Amino acid sequence: MAPPSPEVALAISSQKALYGIYADTKQWHKWANDIALPDARYIYVATDGKPLALGSKLTVFDTSKSCAAFFAGFFSQLQTLHNLGPGTFDQVAPDEVHSIFSMEDQLYHKYLGTWMALRGGGFYYETWKLVDGKWYISELKFERAYQKMTLLFKLFFLFFYLTGISPY
Repeated sequence: MAPPSPEVALAISSQKALYGIYADTKQWHKWANDIALPDARYIYVATDGKPLALGSKLTVFDTSKSCAAFFAGFFSQLQTLHNLGPGTFDQVAPDEVHSIFSMEDQLYHKYLGTWMALRGGGFYYETWKLVDGKWYISELKFERAYQKMTLLFKLFFLFFYLTGISPY
C-alpha cells in the first residue's frame, strides 16, 4: 500500500468534487452515471454508528441509480451545500484506491429557510476503481461525526417515520 501518483489523487479529487456539485445542483443523472460504478454500494451512517434513517428509509443502497433516486426526492425541497476537505489516499492496486474525505453539509428548506435546517459533518470512506481510464466510486461509507437539526426538521422526520408515509 502506497500513496498514488499526484495525477491519480487529482483525478479522484476532481471526481469527488463533482459528487458535491451534482448533489447541490440537483444533477442526479450525472451524479448516478458520471462518478460511480452502476453497482456502487453506498451506506450513510448516523452518529450512533447505525445506518442513517431519513424518515422510514435506511440510507443503504446497492446501486448508484437507487441512491441518486432516493436523494433526488429527499433533496427536492432543500437547498444544500456539501463542503469537502482534501482527501487522503492509499493505492492498494493499480486500479484501486482507498480514500478518506472530510465533509460538512448544510441543508435548508427552500421555503422555510432557517426554520427547517440541518448542519452536520463527518467523513467519507471510499474505494475508487479505475475503469477505461477514469476513476469511479465502487464503495462509499459516510460516517456522520456530528449533526444539528432545528426542531421543525426533527418533527418533519418524526411525522413521516411514525406514519410510514414517504416524504419523497
